Amino acid sequence: MSRKGARSSRRVSQSPAILYSALFAILAGVAAWLGVDLAEGRGRIVAERTVLAVQKSQFMAQWFGTTIISVDYVLRDVIGQTGPEVLRPRLDPERGRQLNGMLAEKTASVPRLTGISIYNSDCVFVAAADTRLLGFRSNQKSCAERPEALTDKTYIQYVPAEKSASRRPVILVSRHLLSADGKLLGGALAAIDLSHAQDWISSFTVEDRDVLAIVDGDGVLLARNPELPAVIGTRTPQPTGQPSFGEQRSSASFVAVSPLDGRERIFGLSKLENIPLILMVGYDLAGILTEWSKRAGQLAAGFLLLVALATLGLRSYLTTVRQREELRRQADTDPLTGVPNRRHLMSVAEHELARTLRYGGALALFMVDIDHFKAINDTWGHPTGDRVIQVLAAAMAASAREQDTAGRLGGEEFAAVLPETDLEGAAIMAERLREAVEAITSALDDQGQPVRFTVSIGVAAIQLGDGSVEDILGRADRALYAAKHGGRNRVEMAATAE
Repeated sequence: MSRKGARSSRRVSQSPAILYSALFAILAGVAAWLGVDLAEGRGRIVAERTVLAVQKSQFMAQWFGTTIISVDYVLRDVIGQTGPEVLRPRLDPERGRQLNGMLAEKTASVPRLTGISIYNSDCVFVAAADTRLLGFRSNQKSCAERPEALTDKTYIQYVPAEKSASRRPVILVSRHLLSADGKLLGGALAAIDLSHAQDWISSFTVEDRDVLAIVDGDGVLLARNPELPAVIGTRTPQPTGQPSFGEQRSSASFVAVSPLDGRERIFGLSKLENIPLILMVGYDLAGILTEWSKRAGQLAAGFLLLVALATLGLRSYLTTVRQREELRRQADTDPLTGVPNRRHLMSVAEHELARTLRYGGALALFMVDIDHFKAINDTWGHPTGDRVIQVLAAAMAASAREQDTAGRLGGEEFAAVLPETDLEGAAIMAERLREAVEAITSALDDQGQPVRFTVSIGVAAIQLGDGSVEDILGRADRALYAAKHGGRNRVEMAATAE
C-alpha cells in the first residue's frame, strides 16, 4: 500500500479533531469573555446598589435620628428645670402642676412625641404630660434590672403594650439623673408611639420585595416597610453576616438571606452615635439583577445558538471533506485490494521521476506478476483468485517502506515505486518480497485450504536519458518477461545502459 496514501488518510482523519479543537477553543474563549463581562457587569450593579443602600440608610438614620436628638435635647432641658424635687417621694402639688404643664408644652413642641414624664429613684412617675401616668412605675430596662452603674447617655428601648404605662407599644427615650457613682436618682422619659415610627417608615416608596426597617439595640423590630404586623415588636433573628455596632456612628453593608421571608438582599445599615437604633435598607438581589439576568439569558441563548450553528456548519464541512476524500480515495484506490490503483501509482511515479530529474538521486521500481494465475482461477475459481490477489497486495504493503508506494496495475500485475533506491537495492527488496510470497499460506480456497503461489518480478532503475515513467516501466516489464521465461518465481534486473 502507498505510505503516502496512508499519511494522507491520517491527515484527513486528524483534521476533524483539529477543526473541532479549534472551534471549541474559539467558543471557549468567547464563553470565557462573556462570563467575565457578565460577572463584571453583575459586580458593578451590586456595588452601585450597595453604595445606594448605605447612603439611603444613612439618610434615613439622620432623618429619624433628628427626632431622637430633638427628644434628647428636650429631656436634657427637662432635667435641668426639675431640680432636686424629683428625688423626693412626693412633689408639692403646686410644683407638680407646674411641671405637668411644662411637660405638656414640651411634648407638643416635638412632632410624633406622645408624652414626657419625670420619674424618681424608684422609677415612679412624679410628673407627666399625661397626668394619668402619675404614680405608675416605669418599665424601662434601667428600672427593671437596676444595674449597679449607669452612664450619662440617651437610653432607647422598645416597650410592648402589655408593659407600657399607656397600654400602647412605644419607643422610650430616657435621660437619667445620676449620682457621682452612677446610681439612679431619677430622670426624664419621653414616649414615641410605635405607630408613628411605622407611619414614618411607610411614607417611603419601596420597590417590590425591597425592605426598610428600624431595629433597636436588642434586635427588636420596631418598624418595617412593607409592614409585617406579626413580627413588629419582636426580637427577630439577624441576617447572616450582619455586623454589630458600638456606641459610635457607623454604617455597613452585606449580602444575606432575610430570615423573615427568605429573600436574598443587599443590606445597608446605619446607626447614629449613642443612639441604639439601626436603620436598615434592603434591596432584593433578584430584583436589581432582573435586567442583568435578562441580558445574561439573551447572551447565553445567543451563545448556545452560535455553538449550535458552528457545530452544524463544522459537521457539514467535515461531511463534505469526508465525501470528497472518499471520492478521491475511490478514484486512487483499487476496490479489490485497497492499495493504490494504476492511475494513482503512475501519478506518484511521475512525481518521483520529476523530483529525481531535478534534484538528482536514485529511483527504481519493480513489476510483480502472479505465476500461473490463470491456472489458479481455473483450478479453484475466480473467488480464490481474488483472494490470492488480495494476499499479494497485503504482502507488498507490508514490505513497502515509508517512502515507497505499492499498487495494482491491473489483473494480477502489481508495481512498486521506490524513491532514493538504486537497481541493486530494489532487487534486494524484490527478492525479499518473492521469498515472503513463496512462504505465504494465508490464501485459502473455498474449502479453507491454503493455496500456494509464487510471483515473478522485474526490476528497473532510472537511467541517463529517461524522460518518462514509461521508459523505466518498459525496462521493468521486459525484465519481468525475462523472469517469466527464465522459469518464474524469480527476480530479474533490467539491463543497464553502457
